[in-house]
Amino acid sequence: MKIWKIEVFYKPEVPDTIGHGILEDIADLGISGVESVKTTTVYWIEGSLDSRSIERIGTELLADPITQVFTFDTDNKNTNDWTVEVQFKPGVTDAVGDSAVKGIKDLGIEGVKTVRTGQKFWISGTLNAEIIESIAQRLLMNDVIQTFSYDAPQA
Repeated sequence: MKIWKIEVFYKPEVPDTIGHGILEDIADLGISGVESVKTTTVYWIEGSLDSRSIERIGTELLADPITQVFTFDTDNKNTNDWTVEVQFKPGVTDAVGDSAVKGIKDLGIEGVKTVRTGQKFWISGTLNAEIIESIAQRLLMNDVIQTFSYDAPQA
C-alpha cells in the first residue's frame, strides 16, 4: 500500500478567488506583510495503484482541465513562500474523500483503500512562524475537526 499525494491548483492565468478572499481576510485581521495567497486542494490516496492510475484519476476526476492542473508525489518545498497544509483529524468523516473513492471505482480503477482531502496554502510576504500560526488558526482551519502543519520558505 502506498499513499499518493495529488495537489490540484489553478492554472497561472486563472484567478485564485479563494486565495484572494483569504488575503482580504488576513488584512481585515490587521495582519500586514502578506503579499499573496494561493490555494491548492490536496488528495492523499491510499491503495495499490501505479502512476498511470494516479495520472488518470487526476486527469479524469480531480482536476478541471480548463482551469486547473495537478501534480502528484512532488516535493514542492523549494519555494520562497510559506506553505500551510490543513487536513481532517483522524476519525473525522471526509465526505469529499469518500466521494473520491466512489468516483475512482466508477472509473474502473481498483485498489483504492481510502482518500483523505485537505487544503494547501502558499503564503508569500514578510512573515514569521507566529504570524503563520495565527493565520492558520484564525482563518484556514477549524480546530475542532482539523489540524495544520507548515513549512518555512526554502530560499
